[in-house]
Amino acid sequence: MRWPEYRSDFTLLNRRFVQFCACALIAVLFTLACESKPAIAALPPSPSQSYYMPVEAPGQGTINLYAEEFGRGRPILLLHGLGASMFTWRNLIPLLSRSNRVIAIDMKGFGRSEKPFTQAYSPYDHANLVLAFIRKRGLKDATIIGHSFGGAIGLMATLRLNVTNPGAVRDLVLMNAPAYEQPGTEFVRFMSAPILPYAVLMLVPPELTTWLSLDKVQSELLSYEELQGYAAPFYDAAARHALITTARRIRPKDVERLTSRYPSIRQRTLVIWCDGDRTVPIETGIKLVKALPRSRFKVLSGCGHVPQDERPEEVMQLISSFLKN
Repeated sequence: MRWPEYRSDFTLLNRRFVQFCACALIAVLFTLACESKPAIAALPPSPSQSYYMPVEAPGQGTINLYAEEFGRGRPILLLHGLGASMFTWRNLIPLLSRSNRVIAIDMKGFGRSEKPFTQAYSPYDHANLVLAFIRKRGLKDATIIGHSFGGAIGLMATLRLNVTNPGAVRDLVLMNAPAYEQPGTEFVRFMSAPILPYAVLMLVPPELTTWLSLDKVQSELLSYEELQGYAAPFYDAAARHALITTARRIRPKDVERLTSRYPSIRQRTLVIWCDGDRTVPIETGIKLVKALPRSRFKVLSGCGHVPQDERPEEVMQLISSFLKN
């Protein structure tokens, strides 16, 4: 290896080592600060039923997905974003379940669902399991509500269901969904580094790594107990593997062909976006609305990437109005 190349690699390694040490120091300070911080009650509601659903998908065998159901009525399926779980819907479930059967699932590798140590964590792997869940549960005339990565999975599942199970999906609500190819975020770039993300996620408290990955607005609003709710699954090494592997494989291999099929989705679609989103820019939402023939676009001001945490009342009003029409 020539010296300039070696020096470049050494500098990069050195910078990552410094970043790792900084994270470790922050972890100590963060833990000490949180020991005296009072927790604010923010627990999710109690489900009417909870269960593990064994579902099968190509190349994955049988995977046990964890689900909770609330209320009665027409079904609503909730799909969380990357690194989250059904905990992210705690503010919306109480109102949504007043007149609907709300079904929240933890996608493979997240929350309480099964977390195999494999590489089968591509968007299509996740979408195939959601498809299998919808079919096995016999859902019809359902609304799919997806946030971020969950919104992208909802789009992929709907495209397939419209061919194989017409009538399964009635309408869609997509929030800050990375529906098109975009530059990788700092989080995804970090997760793509060799070895380092496994070391950091193993040694640094999950509460700190979760807090560092949050949108600025969201991090200022969450109580420590809510932060713990997001972080709790990542005390499990299998969950850390699932997060890293999903982030590394987040781009579909045939993204151009996939996005070219969006105009075939005839379901009514509500697209909700935050004007301050630095993870998935608002231009993505504008492009998505132009592609979906029966969509409407609602922009929330002063929030970042997680509207269900940052603007839950406004999000609930928009969804309630959409579902009534």
